[in-house]
Amino acid sequence: MNSPYRLTKTRAIILFTLMLLGAFLLISWSSYEVARQSLNNEIEENTLPLTSDNVYSEIQQDLLRPIFVSSLMAHDTFVRDWVLDHEKDPNAMIRYLSEIDRRFDTIFSFFVSDKTDRYYDPKRVLETVSEKVRRDQWYFQAKSLPADKSYFIDVRLDPEDHARLDIFVNYKVQDYQGNFIGLTGIGISVEKIKALIEKYEQRYNRVIYFVDKSGQVVLHGQSFKRAMNIRQQPGIGPLTTSILTVPGGSYQYRDQGRQVLLNTRLLPEFDWYLMVEQRDHPLQRVLYMTLLKNLGIGAAVSVVFLLLLWLTIGGYQRRLEHMATTDKLTGVMNRQAFELRFLLFQRRRGSLLTGTPVALAIIDIDHFKPINDYHGHGIGDRVIQHIAGIIQTSLRRTDSLCRWGGDEFLVLMPDCDSVQALARMATLSALIEQSPLIFDNKTIPVTVSCGVAEHQGKEGVDALMNRADIALYQAKQRGRNRAEKWED
Repeated sequence: MNSPYRLTKTRAIILFTLMLLGAFLLISWSSYEVARQSLNNEIEENTLPLTSDNVYSEIQQDLLRPIFVSSLMAHDTFVRDWVLDHEKDPNAMIRYLSEIDRRFDTIFSFFVSDKTDRYYDPKRVLETVSEKVRRDQWYFQAKSLPADKSYFIDVRLDPEDHARLDIFVNYKVQDYQGNFIGLTGIGISVEKIKALIEKYEQRYNRVIYFVDKSGQVVLHGQSFKRAMNIRQQPGIGPLTTSILTVPGGSYQYRDQGRQVLLNTRLLPEFDWYLMVEQRDHPLQRVLYMTLLKNLGIGAAVSVVFLLLLWLTIGGYQRRLEHMATTDKLTGVMNRQAFELRFLLFQRRRGSLLTGTPVALAIIDIDHFKPINDYHGHGIGDRVIQHIAGIIQTSLRRTDSLCRWGGDEFLVLMPDCDSVQALARMATLSALIEQSPLIFDNKTIPVTVSCGVAEHQGKEGVDALMNRADIALYQAKQRGRNRAEKWED
């Protein structure tokens, strides 16, 4: 009477401690989540959009100015008249382009004549463009633009320095009747834009980059170390379609376990999206460290208390549980433990008993009573232990072996239908036949008969065992040392 009372009291103390610890964890975590969500909302709704607006406003001046200059060049009457006058004075165009560079502080400006295919820059007539040359395809792409589109922007190698990339604004030039007569524009240094991006990243503590309508990253800072198409980036990939089909928005995704807040905005002149990401905020770190500190204090107190209880009764409780659930002779699961295991299978969703098949096998030692009568109960016990050991070696990690009573064993096999179970039991039966018990220079041949049934619907263990028992009876009727499965 004393021992069960002390065990019940101990369990009550442990349960009470766990309830206190659980309540402490729940309160701490809830407080942290509320604070974190409030901070995220503030970043998402106010801080991040404001940063995006500031970056957009500042960088727009650097990106839109070249478009404005290219438009002025394309509509300049000098350019039109000079072309229509058959380009008689190439130096006039060179001087004009030099003046553009001086006046607007551009890297360089250019003009390509549609009539002569000549490419002019501020220093000289460089060469002629050809549709057969791959590096000149940008010109013919611009030439074939729809009538309602006056320019396009691309990133390509600098014609003066092939080790450097530039952004080019290519603007169509038309005569007074609207006929295409050439292409003009200016180049912007990619490095200059990257320097601006890095400046904004340091100022606002954000990740900033640009992508085009296909999701390709076209401009980024030196710290950018991800895939060059956002469709291939973890977390953001599933959001790509939504991002690239609206002019702007706010999004959330997870990257390597960290939450990322993203604000996007379309630059219609470039057909690029400005991407501004917030990955970490100083207050998030403070909140997280406070949570860890609170959890650490609570966990330390609870662990000390539970450790004392564990040292006091842990070993004793384990011995009781082992005695209550294990067959003393074989060391496998006993009848009570098996019934509990089966109930757990039934409660555990239907992944096991309604979604995937489960088979039960009853294994009975053939002619066990004559073995007991002839060799004695001591040898009979060794036979039972011998058979239990062979069965255990043939089981999967998910299978459950039980000594049901006497010389009868049960095997519960998840993810195994009756056909598969029958094959496994037939293999086991053959293995046991080939593995006689050798004791005191005596060889005792042993065989088993097996009955298999597959679980149906929501039937209990008794109904399932009854069908497996019928199959076992059929195995014995058909000569023993074999396996049979229950048939409707």
